[in-house]
Amino acid sequence: MRYLLLSILLAAAAPARAQAPADGDKAPAFAAKSPVPEYMAAVNNLGKFYLYADGGFDADWYVGYNNCWIVKLPPVKPGNYAKAYLGAKLGRAKIMSWPASWDTSPVPGKIYMAVNQEPSFNADHTYFLVDAADLPREPLPNDYLDGVDSSRWFWTEVPLSRLSKEKDNYLALWSSSRYFTSASSSPIVAAAIGGGTDDAWLNRSIKGNPPSGEDVLETPISGIKPALAVKLVPPNEYKVFIKGFSAEVGPEDINVFFTAIGEDIRAAWLEISYDKFDWQRVTRYMFKAPYFWTFGRDEISKDMFYLRAAATDGLENTGYSMPITVPAMPAQQQPQE
Repeated sequence: MRYLLLSILLAAAAPARAQAPADGDKAPAFAAKSPVPEYMAAVNNLGKFYLYADGGFDADWYVGYNNCWIVKLPPVKPGNYAKAYLGAKLGRAKIMSWPASWDTSPVPGKIYMAVNQEPSFNADHTYFLVDAADLPREPLPNDYLDGVDSSRWFWTEVPLSRLSKEKDNYLALWSSSRYFTSASSSPIVAAAIGGGTDDAWLNRSIKGNPPSGEDVLETPISGIKPALAVKLVPPNEYKVFIKGFSAEVGPEDINVFFTAIGEDIRAAWLEISYDKFDWQRVTRYMFKAPYFWTFGRDEISKDMFYLRAAATDGLENTGYSMPITVPAMPAQQQPQE
């Protein structure tokens, strides 16, 4: 009897599910198409870029002063795009004393990307991607370390006009840091198995600048592709909201907490300002909720300043909290010069 009743209910519901809306009726809200980014990479499935940058054997796939990774991507597909980004999946940044723990300062260095329709790059094609201090860090073999995480995608905006719809697009990834000359001191770029042939190369003849001139495509890479990509973002009205932003200001430190609400939140951080106009990011990117941060009280400024939280989503929309005023340190608490 129970199965008979269930069959009757399913039969009654089926026509209602299959029926299309009548002319003039509004389509249900869930039928509206949500904006999603379009990605282009040497391997179509960006989830396959898990080699090397998440731990284990690194195969010397470092981003370097003397190591430039290059991929060739096809022309951009026709579409309605509002913004374009170059990106790379990076991880395993080193500290100064790696693999020991006596100096946990990150090895400094800036990482750049370039795009051109020919395999030759100059300053006009170059864009700053990320500072190595903001990358997930390489774990230590025998000690704990703050900032260790899996590799992440980092993105930098470029003009849509930099990407061609008629010609191939060549992307390049390298660093200007003289520290980055081996895997023991440099961040690692992720890789994926697969892809076609004649679409990825390594140039080891650079010295902190993108390769140009002849023989740019120095060493072909077959079967394994570096995680360089393009992200195309359609017009959208999505918003990111910061909620519950609070800061407990103590005599020695400032404890901050907030939450970020939006579609596909990918990173959050904290900023300070002295005039509410010029804001400076003062933390690494936080990639996973809950979002907590602790400053040493004299780590930022002993003077009064404004503090706010920020977060960005997968469509590169950024939201900010209302600022909190952090008062100046009392004279008796200020460190002695």
